[in-house]
Amino acid sequence: MLSASIAGLMSLFDPTTLLFMAIGVFFGLIIGILPGLGGIAAMALILPFSLSLGPVAALAMLLGAHVATILGSSITSILFNIPGASKSIALCFDGYPMTQKGEGARALGAAAMSSLIGGLIGAIFLTMTLPIMKAIMMALGPPEYFVMALWGLSVIALFSSGSLIKGLIAAGFGLLLSFVGMDPVSGTSRYTFGSLFLMDGLDFAVVVIGLFAISEIMKLYITGGSIVKERKTGEMGSVMEGVRDVFRHWKLVIRSSLLGLFIGALPGVGASIGGIAAYGMAAQTSKNKETFGTGNVEGVIAPEATNAANEGGGLVPTLGFGVPGGESMAILLSAFIVMGIAPGRDMLENHMDLVFSIVWVIVIANVMCTLFGLFTAKHLAKVTMLPSSILIPVLLPICLVGAYAIKGRIGDVIVAVVFGFVGYFMNKYNYSRADMAIGMVLGLMLERYMHISISLYGGLFFITRPVTFGLLLVVLSTIVYPFVRSYLSKKRMESGVGS
Repeated sequence: MLSASIAGLMSLFDPTTLLFMAIGVFFGLIIGILPGLGGIAAMALILPFSLSLGPVAALAMLLGAHVATILGSSITSILFNIPGASKSIALCFDGYPMTQKGEGARALGAAAMSSLIGGLIGAIFLTMTLPIMKAIMMALGPPEYFVMALWGLSVIALFSSGSLIKGLIAAGFGLLLSFVGMDPVSGTSRYTFGSLFLMDGLDFAVVVIGLFAISEIMKLYITGGSIVKERKTGEMGSVMEGVRDVFRHWKLVIRSSLLGLFIGALPGVGASIGGIAAYGMAAQTSKNKETFGTGNVEGVIAPEATNAANEGGGLVPTLGFGVPGGESMAILLSAFIVMGIAPGRDMLENHMDLVFSIVWVIVIANVMCTLFGLFTAKHLAKVTMLPSSILIPVLLPICLVGAYAIKGRIGDVIVAVVFGFVGYFMNKYNYSRADMAIGMVLGLMLERYMHISISLYGGLFFITRPVTFGLLLVVLSTIVYPFVRSYLSKKRMESGVGS
């Protein structure tokens, strides 16, 4: 094992390999910044150029690009409320309010450092758990995935500031949108109104671009000024303060990373639910729960650590069993096939040096991205101080091009603009856009796994399967805990006043 690890590391020190890894990282940062694209698009675009290279150089370029999109999409989420990918949406919830308060550099510093630590934990996890992961994965099936999606929905209460009813309405609207298109089981078209365009459903990334980015541009146009509403030139707005925040909340980083590993190792679940679940977990365990959504740095640290660790988790089923942990891992799997490498037992027995090369690529690419983030955060944050007359003509075309680039359909641009208006009025009348996004991203997952679970295990699957029942108790406890804590604190205050 040690010799394979050393051999894998040494293979990366070839100047050509390092060059292609750097190209991949740079390309990934650019793609990550563009709205709606993310790691899937980065790997798909760079795949044809990597196939003419040797296995190590090709994987270094592919994974370097994929890892870099995490930071790239985080930059636009934090500074402009424009999620570069669906998994970065949770960073908008507190990252953008921090930018508005003049703490954009601090948020970027926290994101870069938590991404590095999460990525390192993911790489260590990948190294240690490949031999034992099969038993864990075999214990989980569609019922467990269904309950985890329910857990994601339990986060709704966190964003419903002032009115839980409005939060539930927004989430219900998101669920309704997720059902547009073809039924995943029967193939029946729903809510398409005879439109061929809607048969495919509404693309989540396109809706998010409109809901968060275009609506924020509209708001900026109406209010004028710049994104930053408060100027902070002191320590609280600095990059290094964000780095220190990560180490102050080191327990949160570890918990979020472990959550990202777990979700990443589940085939087909994806990273979107990981960021949302990590945000919910951070809010429920924080001493300053009431500040979430207004610019709490913990709301940046948790989803970013989860997203970074998710990559190591996603590689476990991909390398160990040939089952892609997500869409981007499916692209990596196709690269293995073209190279003549069969993931699974053969790879773990005959190509361990290549497996460790992948581990080291994740480590080195994360270090590269973190250095880039720390050195540029201060300068990137200054962009948000530009007046709206300069920012809007730059940001709006980027959003529209991003919406078009996802599937190359002009209809998606129209959808993004429509949801820009929807997002603007939701924000104006205090309906949570975050709740709507959560409902939409989890709707299909809930429906798919509920259908499969009922067909395989019957209508009482959540009771008959012990693991599912245990997870359901965890979900119920996370829902009930905030109310119990509020009730107990109220009782303590009353007893204190009475005495």
